[in-house]
Amino acid sequence: MAAPAAEQMGLIVRHPPWRHRAARADLDLALAAAAMDFQLAIYFLGPALLQLAAKRDIRTALLPSGYRAWASLPELTDARVYAEQSWLDACADRSISLILDPAPLSPEAMRASWRRCRHVLMV
Repeated sequence: MAAPAAEQMGLIVRHPPWRHRAARADLDLALAAAAMDFQLAIYFLGPALLQLAAKRDIRTALLPSGYRAWASLPELTDARVYAEQSWLDACADRSISLILDPAPLSPEAMRASWRRCRHVLMV
């Protein structure tokens, strides 16, 4: 008998890094969902995309280490990552490299995409 298909969960990430510890909670939730074999669709809204910045010193903001664990998600589960095109362009303009390669979506396309997920959490 074939294994059942994994459930799809959409995670809407809206917390920018460095402001408070909620950004780490976003990562922890994504890792927990991956451990429970959910297929993930992760939507980074606006400045939340900066959680994926490859080079940053989180110690100066007194934040816990581990943000680079976002890069491990594709190894743990089927994870697709999305971001707003304008923020991807802003990162490229400022030479900010990202640890994942989000697919660009317009805000309207992003909303339509997360509405197709069986489960959605805004974190």
